[in-house]
Amino acid sequence: MNNFGWLSILPPLVAITLAIATREVLVSLALGIFTGALILTGGNLAQAFTKAIEILVNAVGDPEWNVRVLLFVLLLGGIVGLLARSGSPISFSLWAVKHVKSRSLALFTTWLLGVIIFMDDYFNCLTVGTVMRPITDRYRVSRAKLSFVIDATAAPICILVPLSTWVAYVISLLAPEFEHYGIALNPFQAFLAMIPYNLYAWLILIMVLVTSFTELEYGPMARHERLALEKGILYDESLGSPPGDDFASLEVADNSRPVDLVVPIVTLVVSTIAAMLSTGGFGEKGFWEAIMNTDSATSLVYGATITLIVTTLFYHFRRVVRLSDSMTAIIQGFKSMVVAVTILSLAWSIGAICKELGTGAWVAGVVSKGLPAALVPAALFATSAFIAFATGTSWGTFAIMIPIAVPLADAIGLYLIPSLAAVLAGGTFGDHCSPISDTTIMSSTGGACHHVDHVNTQLPYALTAAMLSLLGFLTVSFLPSGWLVLAVSSALLLGVLKLLHAIWNPGLTRAYLRESESH
Repeated sequence: MNNFGWLSILPPLVAITLAIATREVLVSLALGIFTGALILTGGNLAQAFTKAIEILVNAVGDPEWNVRVLLFVLLLGGIVGLLARSGSPISFSLWAVKHVKSRSLALFTTWLLGVIIFMDDYFNCLTVGTVMRPITDRYRVSRAKLSFVIDATAAPICILVPLSTWVAYVISLLAPEFEHYGIALNPFQAFLAMIPYNLYAWLILIMVLVTSFTELEYGPMARHERLALEKGILYDESLGSPPGDDFASLEVADNSRPVDLVVPIVTLVVSTIAAMLSTGGFGEKGFWEAIMNTDSATSLVYGATITLIVTTLFYHFRRVVRLSDSMTAIIQGFKSMVVAVTILSLAWSIGAICKELGTGAWVAGVVSKGLPAALVPAALFATSAFIAFATGTSWGTFAIMIPIAVPLADAIGLYLIPSLAAVLAGGTFGDHCSPISDTTIMSSTGGACHHVDHVNTQLPYALTAAMLSLLGFLTVSFLPSGWLVLAVSSALLLGVLKLLHAIWNPGLTRAYLRESESH
């Protein structure tokens, strides 16, 4: 791999800066890819064009992962189209509102559902939005807030619960490093020890709960929430229908029942778990071992395909949606995911550009030189956060940083667990909020929010949690346990939220919250 030095960070910086400044995500990503291609080809415009196309084709055509994820997104779009045609989200919402009787409880239910679906972040992002959007719409929760809750319970919960696809991946990276450096520690036990030190994941989950039950919103999110509460404007209508919400032209059945939503969702969950067990070798392996060794992308495709078939037949025999109408709804669902699929393809391409330029390795090398021992966890967190935010991938960040963190901590003989947890926390931050992260894109799609609005509204919240996480990792050298570090960081979070609400709150008050409960 050639060493492109500081030039390697230009493509993600161009893409992220332009996306936030212009609100044109597709153009910004394309220009970021082309910037990287120019660097790789030494500034030759013709070669840069062909290089960019080549990288795009290779990224989208990756048979091991990306093609299957795109297929899953399209299939889930088809399921959402069927649900919209059946009218089941409306009937479920009318039923659920008898039990979910407040705005805060609607947000808490969304958070809880996101926590329960901990197996995989992609599955989480799109499923939670499909189930909860009609209910949060009824209580005038802005689509930006809904997308934030979805996003904050995707990657962060997957990296905390020791039974997800993420954990299997992390363990696969730790095992060879521990063996190479003679570290007598089981990788899974190491992961369990990291849980209290994974500060960012904890803090962002706590932040969702606090802002759901109080008025402590701030920044762009407070403005979106005020528009939703005061005027019923759930998203920026001047930008058209957001991804995942393009079903205005569909005729809706008038005889649906809540069961018409419950059956497809339960089918999706059960069939996906069954597929995970199958691809993980259940039978030869135990339940949890099979889950940890599963082929998650393939399992998601299997689960979505089974659900599409079962839902189509179920609606037909229930006389809710005829087979011919089902095909129309499925195709409309596919169309609703075109923007999400396009953004995902471009995001993967810029990630491939960064990998070829060596962006992550260069940043890690610059930061890790000559560090005092007490600063190692904080420095690893900051480096991992920057790499993940710039490249849009937590797994790629883990692959870069874990081989750096293990020998670094081993060499100083201190802070192995906090150092590894800092890598996971930093990578989770980037996966959660980077404009070019696939889960950020899927969360805006699941919440039916324009992608740039989702990024702009949740970024101040994510940065707040990230800065407090950084402070928390600075206390590792003098606080005796990870749980104590987490407790101190959580207490600071509550104080900072009150402060930011006081100084950066465009008019969101309890009066608006009380008004929302009456709708």
